[in-house]
Amino acid sequence: MSLLEIKNLRVRFENFMPVKSATMHIEVGELVALIGSSGSGKSTLAMSILKLQEEAKVHGRVMFDGKNIAYFSEKKMRLIRGKKIAMIFQEPMTSLNPLHTVAKQISEVLKMTEQPATKQAVLDLLAQVELTDTERIYKSYPHELSGGQRQRVMIAMALAGRPELLIADEPTTALDVTVQAQILALLKRLQKQLNLAILFITHDLDVVGQIADRVYVMRQGKVSTTDIPDKVYPWIRHTPRQPLQTPAIEVKNLNVFYHRFHAVKDVSFSVQPGRTIGIVGESGSGKSSLAQGLTRLIEATGQVMINGQDFFSLSGRALRQARSHIQMVLQDPASSLNPRMTVADIIGEGLKIRKVPNVKEQVIETLKLVDLPIRLMNRHPHALSGGQRTRVALARALILKPSVLVLDEVTSSLDIQTQRQLIKLLTMLQKELKLAYIFISHDMKVVRSLSDDIVVMKDGQVIEQGFSGQLFNHPTHPYTKQLLKDSFIKTKQTI
Repeated sequence: MSLLEIKNLRVRFENFMPVKSATMHIEVGELVALIGSSGSGKSTLAMSILKLQEEAKVHGRVMFDGKNIAYFSEKKMRLIRGKKIAMIFQEPMTSLNPLHTVAKQISEVLKMTEQPATKQAVLDLLAQVELTDTERIYKSYPHELSGGQRQRVMIAMALAGRPELLIADEPTTALDVTVQAQILALLKRLQKQLNLAILFITHDLDVVGQIADRVYVMRQGKVSTTDIPDKVYPWIRHTPRQPLQTPAIEVKNLNVFYHRFHAVKDVSFSVQPGRTIGIVGESGSGKSSLAQGLTRLIEATGQVMINGQDFFSLSGRALRQARSHIQMVLQDPASSLNPRMTVADIIGEGLKIRKVPNVKEQVIETLKLVDLPIRLMNRHPHALSGGQRTRVALARALILKPSVLVLDEVTSSLDIQTQRQLIKLLTMLQKELKLAYIFISHDMKVVRSLSDDIVVMKDGQVIEQGFSGQLFNHPTHPYTKQLLKDSFIKTKQTI
């Protein structure tokens, strides 16, 4: 008998049915992956196992330890949640209480699962998920921890009830490749040490290949064991360099300080029209500080030449005019798009500020450029998908006709299919408009598919720099080699 067996599960919200037919099973101590694009129904399926969506109507069988928990009352489900089945989520900052310390939050779980909530019990759980400096973390609030530390705390909370099954819903998506590799290795070790069954939900095929014992694919609300999608980024891009061209942007000795902290240290590079430079490195390496510094969103020193003009020497009206030449698209459009404005207002805002005529016509043209339907003009950001919001943010930048686009982690929160579509769009726009891209990401596979040149950063410094093909095939710095290894990318040196 399987530990968890789901048969013909259907989940309905009023007139919408995100899970149409799900049948799957998980054995004791087995790690099963569930993959699929955004909107396929993965998270709804996971939440339905624990009946975490009150408004959902669930039909079918969810057999756990031989009992159909699909029709359990709320009182009975409280005996299952945490004690028998635990869950960890993609973004710990939305799951952890920002007002309580780590100690209090883990202690609450121990009390709820009728276990001794002693300090030593909490410290033991923190040590079990391989956190160092456990005394400091014990006293810390979530905002005082790194992304990887917060995710480990979430795992510790899930393990506090000693569950038989752990549901992990996209637990590594928001993490850089180094931390992701550590979390994956931790989950695999815990699986073996505790004989723990894990349902691992993801859209990353490389992750699946590294950790899963078996794989299910979810598509349009249905689960199957076949038709696993192809990997998305098997190629290395190389655009022939055009000699004698004036760089669209040239950065020399850029430095960024936060009080006494030196975040970016003497970084230099240039990008020609129609080419892309990828900026890679783990969280805290200085990538985003570099982007904000060269666009003058934060204070920086050095020299930034855009189309031959010294961007850092400008002020007043000249600076406002020059800002249209370099635009930035941020990682999370949901937080960078004004929720009270319509799509048309968001995209056209820059033109209205500059008092440009025929704004509506230009908004329509730009929507077509980023392959968005005109009917979305009057919608607000919350009514759009993640991929659509990213395209709106891109349209907002493109409508000012820049020559340089800074793309800061624009694909990190998107599923594989949406990433593929966005990469195709960015490639088409670059070819058509001769744009120079500064592409910042911790996803080495996406960087490889988009970038002609690569800059590798660590602790605010450039530690390796060169052509994409050369760097991915023959990295020289140990840190670069480790990044590629953690991203499951084989170099010619390791083949």
